[in-house]
Amino acid sequence: MSLSSLLSIARTALITQQRAIDTTGHNIANASTEGYSRQRLNLSAETPLRTTLGQLGRGVTASGIARIRSELFDSAFRRENGELGRFSTRRDVLGQVETLFGEPSDQGLGAGIDQLFAAFGDLANDPTGKAPRALVRQTAETLTARFRSADLRLGEIAAETASRMQDTVTQINGMAQEIADLNLQIRSTSAGQREAPDVKDRRDLLVDKLSGLIGVRVLERSDGTIGVAAGDAMIVDAGQATPLELRSLGNGGYGVALNGGAGLLALPGGALAALAELSTTTLPGMRAKLDQLAAGIVTEVNALHRAGRSLTGSTGLDFFDPAGVTAHSFAVSQAVALSTDNIAAGASGGVGDNSVALALAALRTTATASFGGDTIGQAYAGLVSEIGVALHDVGQRYEAQEVIVDHSESMRRSISGVSIDEELTNMITQQNAFAAATRLVSVADQMMQDILGMVR
Repeated sequence: MSLSSLLSIARTALITQQRAIDTTGHNIANASTEGYSRQRLNLSAETPLRTTLGQLGRGVTASGIARIRSELFDSAFRRENGELGRFSTRRDVLGQVETLFGEPSDQGLGAGIDQLFAAFGDLANDPTGKAPRALVRQTAETLTARFRSADLRLGEIAAETASRMQDTVTQINGMAQEIADLNLQIRSTSAGQREAPDVKDRRDLLVDKLSGLIGVRVLERSDGTIGVAAGDAMIVDAGQATPLELRSLGNGGYGVALNGGAGLLALPGGALAALAELSTTTLPGMRAKLDQLAAGIVTEVNALHRAGRSLTGSTGLDFFDPAGVTAHSFAVSQAVALSTDNIAAGASGGVGDNSVALALAALRTTATASFGGDTIGQAYAGLVSEIGVALHDVGQRYEAQEVIVDHSESMRRSISGVSIDEELTNMITQQNAFAAATRLVSVADQMMQDILGMVR
């Protein structure tokens, strides 16, 4: 081997070890960077020189930069993160609904129902009195106002949910387009043994965040690009991103579809899946049950009140507006709103007859046909209990899922995370190799000087 070959070997060793040290320094500098994956410079022997004596080594070369990453752990994290996003969003919205009812409370619907039937009890004690009748009308108007307020707030929560869906779809579309743009950048950069690890880290961080919004699957391509599937649709395929759009279902609910697509997407997870479920099923179901409660109260109270006589001797009068069979339209009847004399306390109209008032007061604890044999109180308690149970369940599932996601992230970081101690150990090894290469240059130089001295 000639001295020039020896110098060439030393030169490649110096350059390669310098690149290795640079890679280690890059890892240390990004130890706390979100989404960063540690990198490693792959070393291999240079292509040997063929001679009549056999193959002679030509030193070392860098065969590429490897990004230390586990596709298995990435997939597990994204799958679990999608579930976490779904539970978190559902918990937040159900928490707003529970706050809306605010039970137990002196200002809630339950207290309003109790106060109305307590007022009928007071009327039974003084069936001809003006003050008990005024109290009955006042408590009835307060109750109907609380029903309308609850319905209004549920409507606002539904509108907020729809708005969040639109914002989430916009956010997903922005991320999908950015991922597609990074795919193009990676494809144009990656050729042969060239790599773009930092660009891939930015892309994977976007995919991680995207997984919390909509459940995704990642498909690796041979050219370094990826495809991103949400449910049964591809929202990113190499450099092409297909945007999503929000579609009204006509009943207050919303679905999600590919822009220009024929059908709705089956959302596998993420915040968007929770918002869609809340929008189409959960919130409309709660409003429907609130309407059923209002309609049942109207039916049961009016049925008893029509059988009584008012102070003016009228009979067949409704206490609540019979057309107000929703929480939004729940109101006292026009007759009662006009005069408290139109409130019936007894069936005969005789002095001291309080049979109707007693029956109305007993409605709070009397089984009713309108609620399938339950009392009005039980019907309302069932509604509130259903909300509480749903919130408690999703809260527990969220906490359990949070532990799973943390574990998945820990497992992933054990592969791709930067260990300062390990990197410093690598740097010492690389420094020793660099120093050895400089020594090789010194040896080659000394040999050259010796040869020149012999010539002189």
